[in-house]
Amino acid sequence: MTANMSEEDCRSALLVRDAMERTVAELPSSLDLVPAAVAQGRRRKARARLALAAGIACVAGAVVFGSLTLPAGGDTPTTVRPATSGTPSPHESVKEPEPYRTPVHVEPTSDDERAVAQLPPAERKRRAQFQQQAAVLLDELLPDTVGLIRPVDLAMSRYQAETKDGKVFPVIFSVRPSGDGSGARPCPSAALAVKGGSCAQATLPGGIKATSLSTVADSTGTTATEVHFSYGHSDVVLGVVPDAKARASAPVTNEELLAAVADSRFLELVRYADEHPMEKKQISVAGG
Repeated sequence: MTANMSEEDCRSALLVRDAMERTVAELPSSLDLVPAAVAQGRRRKARARLALAAGIACVAGAVVFGSLTLPAGGDTPTTVRPATSGTPSPHESVKEPEPYRTPVHVEPTSDDERAVAQLPPAERKRRAQFQQQAAVLLDELLPDTVGLIRPVDLAMSRYQAETKDGKVFPVIFSVRPSGDGSGARPCPSAALAVKGGSCAQATLPGGIKATSLSTVADSTGTTATEVHFSYGHSDVVLGVVPDAKARASAPVTNEELLAAVADSRFLELVRYADEHPMEKKQISVAGG
């Protein structure tokens, strides 16, 4: 090493070699280097896993929180239930039950009413729930002038509306099995207009033809308003009858009734009643 090096370079080389030897002497033997390196590697891997798990937990928490406040569009926030949540979250809203309408009780006087009174409890409950849904929806769809609508027990097609000033208007909502397509009636002759009545026709969603009539009651000179159409295998009628005692006409127009029956929620009730009949089939009598 020293043949081709100056004395100063040899002295520097010796110093460097001495420093390297001292450094190597402080290290563990070569057999000990592998376990030490493995242990250090494991510690680093464990720390990395902990950091990764913490990062995933933070991201997952952010995703779940975001799902609870995700807007459904526009400016209105909508609560969304996390797909894997097994218990209600404090962020979730609880839907309030629909208002309950105390039924108007009647004593059974007809065969149909007596037959309803003798139904099994489960079937009575199903029909009562349908009437509750119908009463709440009709109260929303019909004008406020009709009043608060309540179902009449034992009579599936009968409801009663009462105004704040005490007027009572019977309401008819009937989905009666027929299948003969006689629900939609054409507008009658001009004689109806001469008597003070009116007629309007419309096409409901699904191409359903509907006719609404305002007819005059000869005894009181008041008018009743009703709409007719066929749906599936049923004839459907929705009508408001005058308050005979107060001599008050039905406070609803042809156009308002047609708008009510065109609502998708009303047609959904009709669809259910058509598929699960709650009235007896209409029997046509020859000659009238």
